[in-house]
Amino acid sequence: MKSISVPHLPDRLPGDHKGRFGHAVVVGGAKGMTGAAIIAGRAALRCGAGLVTVAVPDSMQIVAASADPCYMTIGVDWHQADTHLRTLLHTNRYQRCTIAIGPGLGRSSATDALVRSLYQTWPNTLVCDADALNALSENSPEEGVTLPASTAKRILTPHPGEWERLCGVDSHDRIGQIEKANTLAAQWNAIIVLKGQKTWVTDGERCYENRTGNPSLAVGGSGDALTGIITALVCQGMNAMDASVFSVYLHGLAADIAHRELGTPSTLATDLIHYLPQAFRCMPDEVSS
Repeated sequence: MKSISVPHLPDRLPGDHKGRFGHAVVVGGAKGMTGAAIIAGRAALRCGAGLVTVAVPDSMQIVAASADPCYMTIGVDWHQADTHLRTLLHTNRYQRCTIAIGPGLGRSSATDALVRSLYQTWPNTLVCDADALNALSENSPEEGVTLPASTAKRILTPHPGEWERLCGVDSHDRIGQIEKANTLAAQWNAIIVLKGQKTWVTDGERCYENRTGNPSLAVGGSGDALTGIITALVCQGMNAMDASVFSVYLHGLAADIAHRELGTPSTLATDLIHYLPQAFRCMPDEVSS
């Protein structure tokens, strides 16, 4: 297993335009959890995606749309989420987008079917978080889950409990979970971002152990922000592994800055987004140190 360092963000050229920086689509935000999709969408905006669309249940579209004027929204018939959203996503407007699914998604037969369908058929990079990971966890924890290898990259961002449901290794066994992540990332042609203290990122051949971050990340919404960051960086042309490594470092660095300014108990996920610009400015010095 080869350990890698944090990559550099690609330069932007004077003639670049929003079409060069991709289209991020965040799918989630069910009733009572719409904020999760909003946080992911706002993080994707702040991290440079050319366009961002937040796809939420049609009853929640006005809530999502009013939260930020800089992204677009889609109202989805949540009872037919699989057929309705997949039909929209296969139109020309969305064919080249990077999808993040899971923040505030909730669980239903329709959303579970949507997750499984996109995982198997979406031709571009797909980032799976939260309830998208739970939808993929169909086997018992003792057996673990067998996911199909995809020709397009899949990025899975589980916390230890979600990873236990996916891989069958107890959430308290950090070493065992990391070893399983290394094995399954290779089998699934996926990037595993195993969150926690010293978040572990692996594609089965390369690995990265993150050193930024602090307990201020232990708050609802911080994982949704990370999902949006990863998605935005993939949109801008970084490969899935580099985007994941850069994102966990940047996410943790924003948390470190927020902690210095606000204190750990007072830091919210929205604060992480607020401090992302400062974290970007610190990246070159921090990475080289």
